[in-house]
Amino acid sequence: MASDQKIRIGVIGAGGHSKRRVLPELNEITEVELIAVANKSKESTNEVAAKFGFERTEENWENIVNSDDIDLIYNGTQAPEHHDIILKSIANNKHVFTMNPLAMTSQQGEEIVKALKENPEVKFKQYPSFAQHPYAREDEVVLDIIKSERLGKILAANVTWHTPYLALASYQEVMHRWIGNHERVLGYRKQYEIAGQTIHGRPVKRGITSVLAEIENDITVTYTHSTVISEIPRNPRVEIHGENASLIVYAGALSYASQDEGELNNENPSIFISNSDTGQMEPVDLPNHLVSSWSDPRGVLVEKQFIAWLSNGATPSPILLDAITALKSLDFAEGFVASLRQENAWIDLPDRS
Repeated sequence: MASDQKIRIGVIGAGGHSKRRVLPELNEITEVELIAVANKSKESTNEVAAKFGFERTEENWENIVNSDDIDLIYNGTQAPEHHDIILKSIANNKHVFTMNPLAMTSQQGEEIVKALKENPEVKFKQYPSFAQHPYAREDEVVLDIIKSERLGKILAANVTWHTPYLALASYQEVMHRWIGNHERVLGYRKQYEIAGQTIHGRPVKRGITSVLAEIENDITVTYTHSTVISEIPRNPRVEIHGENASLIVYAGALSYASQDEGELNNENPSIFISNSDTGQMEPVDLPNHLVSSWSDPRGVLVEKQFIAWLSNGATPSPILLDAITALKSLDFAEGFVASLRQENAWIDLPDRS
């Protein structure tokens, strides 16, 4: 698109995250116009339109996708609706910015990937699982360390988290960016007949889920999600172990309580690398260009980056997923479920190269 041309946006689905985060960010970008919105009910549609200044409301998503005065569809609906909305948007040559996941199944995801290949003028990105949550702001630093070969050949990684919900594919998304394609998975799950709740009152069933994954270049990753551990000692993190050094990236929360609410640790370092001379884990210094944005509670401004990509071709952060990468997350989730159903068997994942 021409850099001086406004990007006209149609919004389909404006739930809690969209109203708290996405729409306020889009509304601050001078290169966009909020044209039309369709939400679950007439009342909620009118409320969103009035709050964010949309030009009009629509009764259904089809009206928005079929509108000639809209360039970009923001899809904030629930997963069961994604497949139809995204396919129709692509067919009508609308750019797409969608919440995760890509679709309900890998088969549906394949149809979306095929449609994008047949319509190469359409630009597509999936919203990251974590934009202002763990491991987004750390992404650039971690990738630079890995590319610098300070760790040497990467051998293994461990991912540990304790949220009330599983969100397994969200963590695969991070590890895919950092260390590569997942090729095989083996899943294990144990749940206890003990009800519980977080300190914020959210219900949670006590249990543990583990996934062992083989990644390209002979790397092994272990994912461990536990709601068995009491909340005080929880310490969610990613560990990446190489021949020369180890890297630990903490989830960026002041405590589990604040992590549950998505707050960032703006005071203390969250990335540490081992020092072979001292035998200690030492904090990684931030590059100068990241220092000022590190404490921004909004995290990575993916909305602004997506619009810049449409407007002038500026390369967005890799935390914004292309369709193939989003499809790989579906493959991973389905492979995990298949492993459980086959009594913890190894499951080979599709080759999407």
